[in-house]
Amino acid sequence: MRILLDVMSGDRPPHELVEGGVRAGRRQRVDILFAGDPDIITSALAAAKMKTGSQFDILPCQQVIGMEDAPVRAVREKHDSSMVRGLLSLRDSEVDAFVSSGNTGAVVAGSIFNLGRIAGIPRPGLMVALPTLSGRDTLVIDIGANSDCQADHLLHFALMGATYARDVMRISHPQIGLLNIGTESGKGNRLASEAHHLLESANLPFAGNVEAHHLITDRPVDVVVCDGFVGNVFLKATEGGIAAVTTIMRRRIHRHALAKLGALFLSKTFGTIRKTLSYQRRGGAPLLGVNGSVVIAHGRSDAMAIESAIDVARREVEAGLVERFAHGLSGWSSDGS
Repeated sequence: MRILLDVMSGDRPPHELVEGGVRAGRRQRVDILFAGDPDIITSALAAAKMKTGSQFDILPCQQVIGMEDAPVRAVREKHDSSMVRGLLSLRDSEVDAFVSSGNTGAVVAGSIFNLGRIAGIPRPGLMVALPTLSGRDTLVIDIGANSDCQADHLLHFALMGATYARDVMRISHPQIGLLNIGTESGKGNRLASEAHHLLESANLPFAGNVEAHHLITDRPVDVVVCDGFVGNVFLKATEGGIAAVTTIMRRRIHRHALAKLGALFLSKTFGTIRKTLSYQRRGGAPLLGVNGSVVIAHGRSDAMAIESAIDVARREVEAGLVERFAHGLSGWSSDGS
């Protein structure tokens, strides 16, 4: 299996992303094609005591699509960027998957332009694995690929999310929920109401509406469906809330000697909390519904997060998810089989 890693588009230095790719190659036994400046990548490989060869190779690119670039314009104009050339390599079957921690809008636009959507799927959906207190992740789709959605888009998000949960995460009977402001069927705006009706009428294991505050604590379902605007706001608010609580705890501990002593005794517990909530260990967000395995990692992804994102891509390829989607998303029954 060969996975392309875009090392130029993220917030972290390319050397760190290359390190993550090398780790993934060694531990997961996959071949990595690094897209970007060849001099930078060669230097990073040398620092990791690796050379280009059969397992690690370079796709030379001279341009970079930055976080500040307008997504559609950048994809159309920067043809020699690591992002665009990486997606073209996936389109041409030179690699099996594409991973980038770059501009999310540009990756989505580039995927649609260069790979195209799978027939029968009106909109691709970006999905994230959300950590919960139960120790098991909840899948949330869409978290930012589409700002404006129709009810049938959410229905397809549900079908793709449930298929991913079943075939990649090995959840035999995944339950689907609709993110809403209340659990009653009549709650929400017009989109939520129409989506609820479609999901309830479809041949799906639909459990009804779920509220945002339940997703991390109670984990009421396996897959949560929402439009990209709501999903992105929810995800960023959750990340911000976790960061705020962590910062408050750290500041309080440093102010008081007894708190420092207590923190010493609780260091193992704090480590477990960090591990449970860390995005680095959850890899990237698969972009479902395009003609290729595309994974978008967090913009601040370090080597550990990149290694995890490559693992997400590897498991998606092994499950043959794109081929499953291409053959249709029918066949679901009320028990999820």
